[in-house]
Amino acid sequence: MSSRALCAMLGVALLSGVFVVGGTPSSAAPPDASEIALTAYQRMTPRERLGQLFISGVTTAGPRRAESRALRRIAAGNVYLREASDASVRTVAARVRGIDHARSYARVHPFVGTDQEGGLVQRLTGHGFDRMPSALAQGRMRPARLETLARRWGRQLHRAGVTMDLAPVADVVPARGARHNQPIGRHQREFAHRPGRAGRHVAAFTRGLAAAGVAATLKHFPGLGRASGNTDDTRRVTDPTGPHDPYLRSFQDGIGAGADFVMVSSAIYPRIDRANRACFSPTVMSLLRDRLGFDGVIVSDSFGAASLAGTSLGQRAVRFFRAGGTMILDSTPGHLAAMAGAVRDRMRTHPGFRTRIRDAVLLVLETKAARGLIA
Repeated sequence: MSSRALCAMLGVALLSGVFVVGGTPSSAAPPDASEIALTAYQRMTPRERLGQLFISGVTTAGPRRAESRALRRIAAGNVYLREASDASVRTVAARVRGIDHARSYARVHPFVGTDQEGGLVQRLTGHGFDRMPSALAQGRMRPARLETLARRWGRQLHRAGVTMDLAPVADVVPARGARHNQPIGRHQREFAHRPGRAGRHVAAFTRGLAAAGVAATLKHFPGLGRASGNTDDTRRVTDPTGPHDPYLRSFQDGIGAGADFVMVSSAIYPRIDRANRACFSPTVMSLLRDRLGFDGVIVSDSFGAASLAGTSLGQRAVRFFRAGGTMILDSTPGHLAAMAGAVRDRMRTHPGFRTRIRDAVLLVLETKAARGLIA
């Protein structure tokens, strides 16, 4: 059952006390992810529900005291390990168990993520973690070989308690001038210079992670392979990707392979929406949902990026959810309270926005249920 159908049945289930399975009432059939998500939603407080829509960066050694206070303040339901660490799988697992205990609410466990792409972007490198080649080197492998390796890398993450990889990069960088592409090509983060080949490897990486029990995140939709700069440190970054661009194929292939998350960029795409950054654009979200058929979690790129400096924290959150986004990623826990507060304020005065937030929470919970993160 899709998350949209789940939301439609929410009111009926709340009144009747029974679940709807396959369109008919049932109390005997084993619960599916939608039913588990609904049950979890019902037992959570409003603060805990909203906290599911945030994933905040913490140190790999665990959140510092101030970070812990910030996370507790909004009941943040997800974290990612933002710093490089040479700690072993066993050590990381012990730290993640502490994080999991602190960030679990109403028997709903957090997604714990990290950036484990390979090459220059591999956060966890200690004993028990393979050193991964760059994505460009991975793209020279046969897809079947890459899928096997991604399953191995995913198992290492899973043993460490990491359930979400902020990878693979689905951006396609043209061969000409690839080294001048600041966010992707300069660091060999792309699988290939042609959409078809890149897409096959994005799909293989995604399937490998899924087989190991780790959720994949395709990034950075609609693509940064031809971007004018890096959104991390530049305010206005544009990319020429259009709504029917062949460079979207790699995202389509990753979606077809079952990716749970797609990360939307904070660049501007004049051929798609000249007025809004991708993360604030209903047109970009519709392209992802309706044209590419993605029904999973749309997560932002870091909302602490320089590209968003002209927008207040509260407006970043409100505009993202209003456009159709699902989960906000921010590397700074101290940003969370302002964003969550602005969302709550708008929910009080805008019923349609309140419904949109409810739908987003249910989608996150359904994704967690499918990954075994709800007890």
